[in-house]
Amino acid sequence: MPAARAQNANALEMSVNAAYILTMKTSILPVTLALFGCAGPALSQTAPIAPVTDTTPQIEVRRAIIVEPAPVVSIDDLPRTLPPEVKRVYTECQVPGNVIAITFDDGPHPQNTPRLLDLLKERGIKAPFFLIGKSAATWPDIVRRIVAEGHEIGNHTWSHPQLTSLKESRVLSELQATHDAIVKAGGVAPLLYRPPYGATRLSQQKLIHDHFQYPAIMWDVDPLDWQQPRTVAKVHDRVLARTHSGSIILCHDIHEPTVDAMPSTLDELMAKGFHFVTVTQLINLEARSAPPQPPPVAATTSAPADSRAL
Repeated sequence: MPAARAQNANALEMSVNAAYILTMKTSILPVTLALFGCAGPALSQTAPIAPVTDTTPQIEVRRAIIVEPAPVVSIDDLPRTLPPEVKRVYTECQVPGNVIAITFDDGPHPQNTPRLLDLLKERGIKAPFFLIGKSAATWPDIVRRIVAEGHEIGNHTWSHPQLTSLKESRVLSELQATHDAIVKAGGVAPLLYRPPYGATRLSQQKLIHDHFQYPAIMWDVDPLDWQQPRTVAKVHDRVLARTHSGSIILCHDIHEPTVDAMPSTLDELMAKGFHFVTVTQLINLEARSAPPQPPPVAATTSAPADSRAL
């Protein structure tokens, strides 16, 4: 019996040693082989090693761009004459800030225009008036008041015809008669004109500009106060909704509802931060604000090509 027990104990020890050796082979050998760059059947069973990523934060460096501030222009410093270079037609002006011009056509009117002048004077607003020649000749005292209170006067023809239906001689006579009537009544020469209904041909624009040096002043805000029904609400709402920086607003002081709409319309435009100027001031502000143009490149001449090489 003792001999049998010793034999069983030896067998158990040998089994334990064999299991230990087998475990070491399966766990240590693949690592050892990997360290020495050797391949082994168990190496492919190991988990892949994750790539190392650079976690350093990337910093983007940009060079600061120095922007010169736009020069501050006082409205009071803007001239009431035309700059050397003008366009033939203005519908609006590209200007900095909330600067606008509200204009009045077809006057002077014996009742409405003086009432409008009172409203403008109370608010310190200067406006352009495009006058009908025969009306200016009929009520010269109103023309003189317009000038005396610092407003601007433009030429709107003698009898308000549609210029596109007229011959050149009639176009010039309509404008010349009005020009003379304004000079006689107000002592100033108009620098601008507005064609009735905003209608001119390109050839007429050139003709008028060459003869009078007038630019044509159109508009980009039309309250349709000339169109029925004429109401205070329509004038007020359309002007407030459509006016923006550089706008030229069209109104007619011959219509009572238009003048009735002015107190609330002007006050609300001012509350929104708009500043009123004349059209010549608006044109000057656009000219001052325009980016400088590069100098013209001198033309170069090259030697004529050798005809024998052609």
